[in-house]
Amino acid sequence: MRIQIYRFFVFFIVIISCLYGQCDDDQVEIWGICYPIETTFELVLSNQGIGGSIPDNISALQNLMFLDLSYNELGGNIPNQIFNLENLIALNLSNNNISGDLSPNISALTNLMYLDLSNNYFSGTMPSEIGLLTSLVELSLHNNEFSGPIPYEFGNLSYLSRLYLNNNQINGSIPAELSQLIGLEYLLLDNNQISGFIPESICDLGLVWNSIYSFNILGNQICPPYPDCLENLSLGQNIINCEGVVGIWDSLYFVNEITEFDFSGFGLSGQIPEEIGLFTNLITLDLSNNNLTGAIPNTIGDLDNLEYLNLAFNQLTGVVPSSIGNLSSVKEIRLFQNQLAGEIPLEIGNLSNLILINFRNNNFFGSIPASIGNLSLLEILYLHNNNFDGQIPIEIYDLTNLKRIFLNGNQVTGNIHPNIVNLDNLEKLRLENNYITGIIPNEICNLNIDWSDPISFNISDNMLCEPYPICIEGDQGHQDTTNCSNVASFNEQVAIQENQFNVYPNPFNSKVKIFFEVKERNNINVEIIDLIGRRVNRLFYGPVNSGRLSLTWDGKNYLGNNVSPGVYFCIAYINNNINKFKLIYLK
Repeated sequence: MRIQIYRFFVFFIVIISCLYGQCDDDQVEIWGICYPIETTFELVLSNQGIGGSIPDNISALQNLMFLDLSYNELGGNIPNQIFNLENLIALNLSNNNISGDLSPNISALTNLMYLDLSNNYFSGTMPSEIGLLTSLVELSLHNNEFSGPIPYEFGNLSYLSRLYLNNNQINGSIPAELSQLIGLEYLLLDNNQISGFIPESICDLGLVWNSIYSFNILGNQICPPYPDCLENLSLGQNIINCEGVVGIWDSLYFVNEITEFDFSGFGLSGQIPEEIGLFTNLITLDLSNNNLTGAIPNTIGDLDNLEYLNLAFNQLTGVVPSSIGNLSSVKEIRLFQNQLAGEIPLEIGNLSNLILINFRNNNFFGSIPASIGNLSLLEILYLHNNNFDGQIPIEIYDLTNLKRIFLNGNQVTGNIHPNIVNLDNLEKLRLENNYITGIIPNEICNLNIDWSDPISFNISDNMLCEPYPICIEGDQGHQDTTNCSNVASFNEQVAIQENQFNVYPNPFNSKVKIFFEVKERNNINVEIIDLIGRRVNRLFYGPVNSGRLSLTWDGKNYLGNNVSPGVYFCIAYINNNINKFKLIYLK
C-alpha cells in the first residue's frame, strides 16, 4: 500500500511539473518528464518505445535504486554518468540497441544485485571489474557480441545464482574460479567459442547437469576429457581442433576417452579407417553386421588393450595382417562370414590371452599354423568352411582347455593323432568333409563327447579306415576307404622299403623283434593293436633318420601287464601311409 501511495505521489508531482512546462530546481527532466531528485528511487520505463541515447542527466537521481529501460529502442553507449548511481541495486537495459564496450567503471555500482544487459550489441571484452560487484545475484550478458575470455574474477561473485553468458563470441577456457560460486543455480555458456577443458572442480556446483535450463555449454569447442558429472551428457562440442581428436565414420572422437566402439548393425560401409589404431584404450571393437569392405588395416595391431574384436558379417577381403599378433590383451577374435583369404599369420600364437577364435566361412588357405599350440587358454577354435590343407598340427593336442574344435569343410589331410586324448575338456569335435586318413586312435574314446550327436561329433566324408573305435562305431559316417587297402600290404611309395618290415620269431612266446629299413627321414609311429583295433602298446613315436630301425615287443600292454595269447598287429604310421604286419602271440 505504501509503495502504491509513493508511486501515485511521484506521478502526481511529475504531471504537475509538466503542466507548468519546466522542472523545479529539485527536479530533473528526463524524456520530457520531471523527476524529483531526492525522492526518485526507481525509474521503470520498460517497453515505452523510447529511442535515442540514454540521457546523461539520469545520474542526477542520486537515490535511484531501480533503473529499468528494457524493451525500448535505445542506442549508443551507456553514458559514464550512469555509473555514479552508487545506490543502484538493479540495472536492466536489456532488449535495446545499445552497443560499444562495457566500461570498467561499472565497478562503481557496488550495491548492484541485478545486472541485465542482454539482447543488445555490446562488444569487446567483459570487464574483469565486474568481479568487484560482490553483491550480484544475477548477471545477464547473453545475446551480445562480447569476445575474449570469461574473467576469472567472476569467481568472486559469491552470491551469484544466475550467470547468463550464452550467445556471444566468448573464447578461452572456463576458469576454474567459477567453481567457487557455490550458490550458482544457472550457468548458460552455450553458443560461444569457448575451448580448452572444463575444470573437474565444476562438479562442486549444485547445478542440475542434465537440464539445459540449468547448465548449457552446447555449441562450443571444449575438449574432452569431461568431468565425471558431465560424463553421460551429450555436450555438443566441436572438438575437431582438440588434441587427440580423430574423425571416423562422420563423427569426432577423443581417442583417450573411448574404450568401446559397438557399431554392430550400424550400416557402415567402405573400409575400416587406419585411424582406428589411434584408439589405444579400446577394449571392445564390434563392427559386425555392416557392409565394410577392403582389408583389415595393419594399425589394428596398435590396439594393445583390446579384449574383444568382432568384424563378422561384412565383406572384408585380403589377408589378416601379422600385426594382429600384437593384440596382447585380446580374448576373442571373430572374423567369420567375410571374404578374407591367405594364411593365418604365425603371429597369432603370440595372443596368450585368447579364448576364442572364429574364422569360419572365409577363404583362408594353407596350413593351420602350429603356433596356435601356444594359446594355452584357448577354448573355442572355429576354422570351418575355409580352404585349409595340410595336417592338424600336433601342437593343438596340447591345448587342454579346448572345448570345441570345428575344422569341417576344409581340405585337411593326415591322421588323427593319439595325443587327442590330452583334450580332456573337449565337448565338440567337427572334422567332416576333409581328407583325413588313417585309423582313428582308440584314445579318442576317453573324451567326454556325445558321439551320437552329429552337432557334437562328426567325422563323415573323410578317408578314415577301419577298425573304428568302439565309442564311435556306427557314427563314423561315410568314409572313402579306397586307399585303406594299403594298410594290409606294402606299397612302393611308402617310406619303409618293401619286404624290409620283418619280425622274428613269429609266432613268439616271450619277445619279438621288429625291424625295418627307412628310405628317408620321417616321423614314425609304431603301435601294437588287437583284432578289434584297440591300441595295446606303443613301441615308438618320433622322427627317425633313413636306415635300419629295430624294435622289441615283450608281449605286454601299455600298463606293463602281459597280454592274452592271440593275434595282434604291428602298425606303422608314416605320414599319410599305414603299414600293418600280423603277429601271433603264444603263451
